Amino acid sequence: MTPDPTPATTEVASTRFTPCLNPATLSGVPLPQFLALAAAAGFEAVELSIQQAQDLGAEKVLGLLNEHGLSVAAASGILPAGPVLPAPLLVDDDAYAACLDGLDGRLETFAVLGCPIATTVLNPRSALDQPEALKTARERIVQLADASTEYGVRLAVEAVSVASGLPPELDGPRPVADTLPQLAELLHQAAHPGAAVLVDSFHWAAAGADAGHITALAMGAIGHVQIADIPMTGTPHEWMDALRLFPGDGALPWPALAQALTTAGYTGTVSVELFNPMLRALPADEIARRSYHAATSCWTPAEAPR
Repeated sequence: MTPDPTPATTEVASTRFTPCLNPATLSGVPLPQFLALAAAAGFEAVELSIQQAQDLGAEKVLGLLNEHGLSVAAASGILPAGPVLPAPLLVDDDAYAACLDGLDGRLETFAVLGCPIATTVLNPRSALDQPEALKTARERIVQLADASTEYGVRLAVEAVSVASGLPPELDGPRPVADTLPQLAELLHQAAHPGAAVLVDSFHWAAAGADAGHITALAMGAIGHVQIADIPMTGTPHEWMDALRLFPGDGALPWPALAQALTTAGYTGTVSVELFNPMLRALPADEIARRSYHAATSCWTPAEAPR
């Protein structure tokens, strides 16, 4: 059992994390407005959709980032699904081939923006038999990590642990891998130094909030972290992404998460990622301000907003 973190430990740990804002939290907001809102709320780092950055123009986005004093911590869309959203790793072969079109151009945009992390999502379930699904995932992780490394970008793979409310592109009749230990084993087998783990606090909690799932990761294995809180009620099997809360507003053990991330050697950004339609309906500037407050105060219970 992981010992309860002391206040001193969590205070030191939380100060090592840089607050970041994910564009999904401000769904539908144009990229220039998103950057302005993030900066006004106090953020110094953001995540982006690489397709949106390409559409606006990498040099123009770079100028806006410099104007607002922002850096890009990570971006989705190395495998794109339309103009904004990412595709998961286990799309069918034809869709995957289509996703590879323009890959070098997208990675060039990562490089221009100084973005070090390309995020991708591993399907927790699929239509494939599990051995075939895992083999396909390994091969695609290696292919994408190879391509990313050429541009100084690291691939970060996310395990999805929620079981309810999955979109069709992530769902299927057969299991693939849906926990951090399973993802870590997949990446171990892929054996590519350019592939890392993306830790999402909501999915970590849905899988049991076991600190050992994080502390067992190799030092430096975590490439990126996304954060949201879990509901006060219900069971993990019932949770879905639409129930994500501002960090500190729910039941997630934030001090334990802070200690686990620190033990695993992570000192990077923690990006607020919400899909809750009720919270997304708030004014955009309020969402950004509350996200920043949450990302900086959730780690110690006494400071967490309720």
